[in-house]
Amino acid sequence: MASAFDFPGGIYPPERKQRSNQSALIEAPLPSRVTLPLQQHSGQPARPCVSAGDAVNVGSVIAKREGMISSALHASISGTVSEVSATQITIQGDGQDTWQRLPSLDWRVADTAAVLERLNESGIVGLGGAGFPTHIKARVVEQHAIHTLVINAAECEPYITVDDLTLRHCANEVLEGAQIIAKLCGVQQIVIGIEDNKPEAITALQHALPDSQPVPVELSVISTRYPSGGERQLIKKLLDINVPSGELPADVGVLCHNPGTLLAILHAVRDGQPLVSRIVTLTGESINQPGNRWVRLGTSVRELLEQAGLNIAELHQVIQGGPMMGTPLPTLDTPVTKLTNCLIAATREEFPPAPAESPCIRCGECESVCPVALLPQQLHWYARAQEDTKLERYHLFDCIECGACSYVCPSHIPLVVDYREAKSRIRLQRVEAAKAEHAKHRFEHRQARLAREEAEKQARRQARQAQQRRPANIAATSSEKVDLRGLRIAHAAAKASVKKAEKTLARVAQEDPKQSLDDLEMQLATAQENLKAAELQLAQAREQHSSEESP
Repeated sequence: MASAFDFPGGIYPPERKQRSNQSALIEAPLPSRVTLPLQQHSGQPARPCVSAGDAVNVGSVIAKREGMISSALHASISGTVSEVSATQITIQGDGQDTWQRLPSLDWRVADTAAVLERLNESGIVGLGGAGFPTHIKARVVEQHAIHTLVINAAECEPYITVDDLTLRHCANEVLEGAQIIAKLCGVQQIVIGIEDNKPEAITALQHALPDSQPVPVELSVISTRYPSGGERQLIKKLLDINVPSGELPADVGVLCHNPGTLLAILHAVRDGQPLVSRIVTLTGESINQPGNRWVRLGTSVRELLEQAGLNIAELHQVIQGGPMMGTPLPTLDTPVTKLTNCLIAATREEFPPAPAESPCIRCGECESVCPVALLPQQLHWYARAQEDTKLERYHLFDCIECGACSYVCPSHIPLVVDYREAKSRIRLQRVEAAKAEHAKHRFEHRQARLAREEAEKQARRQARQAQQRRPANIAATSSEKVDLRGLRIAHAAAKASVKKAEKTLARVAQEDPKQSLDDLEMQLATAQENLKAAELQLAQAREQHSSEESP
């Protein structure tokens, strides 16, 4: 079925996929040594739970999830932990490839909590590039009603053929992984979006569709255009649904998953196999044996490319990812991670240096190809001028950094570089502002605590003085009046803290309705408790004064 909907913009760069999609999917040789970074996902890095000298098997947990948005890390070879640092863990292999798997789960009868915990234990993250922990994404149904699961098999970026080969060889398994997610999220339909330049993968899916149950699956073949694989663009193309600015697909009832992620989900649930390997496209004019390989995480890029026949004399640079959104590797000693989907070993002729930048001629080409319908020219000027208020007004953070604008710019302006730098600067400012606001709240909380403690101290002092007095009609001394005055001051300070916390909570809620207000609400509740305590102590002190002054 072809899609009847469309998104704006887009470009048609040379695909250059044939070098890697003509060979069968094979296993890369087992590495003798792996280096596993603790940060292979969105959120907080994993926390090591092994020490140098520990023996591990394939699948042994070597780093645990740290915080809510994080993911566990597992040994990808069997052997001995040789080094544990603040950023990575190194394992020296024993060549035995001894596995440690979890018990198999039948997802059709297992309860939701058990399947979610299995995804958590297995360290699965999105393998399409973002690396968001899958067990968190699967729980989105707790806040949103999800009606459609989209299998994003568009794979629109040049050179990359991971999803193509995954579907050719494992179409049934990918669809079963999709059924697992469909059950967890209660979706009503599964839609596969795939570009028409993958005929063998399309055929494999067509043969697998009748066996995919119980949620109905629809195959939608779309025309080849970059960047059809962007989440918002694919949702528009398949479902004619617009994801509003600042929102996520889940806000409109849609969940997107990559075929590789769904395959990893099935392996974790059905086979008890954590995420210790992934498929990587090896391509570029500098290697003699391009193709796709199952690669153990932590394998050295240098070792992997050499196995594929790397011609080091012709090598100009290695790009991790695709040519549009990928990044050059500073060294070949970089390890393969959960986010490594493609390695392009390019010659200088293949990826020549960019021409010198010249002034913008205001041709408007960048605007015509933007798939998000932004104004790249204005964003470029505001980014260079650091006019952050205008950047946010022009929806800078809706930019998916696809590079289409830079690709067509006749002035060779690195527009995406400008946008990335501006985003980083604004994010840093937000972090600093959040820290300042947090410090302010801590100060106010401390002031309220000191006021409460002072009120309690005054009350205890008055109680002691009352016990020491003779039960006679003695007028309150000047010191007692001072004590009462101190309680009144403490009460007024606590009351002011409550009013200030209320105003802060109202202001933040109005400025950013999506921001979590838990901390502010807790601070308001604390201030209110302090005020109640101060009122009680002041009332008791007044009662004591009244009884002492009465005849």
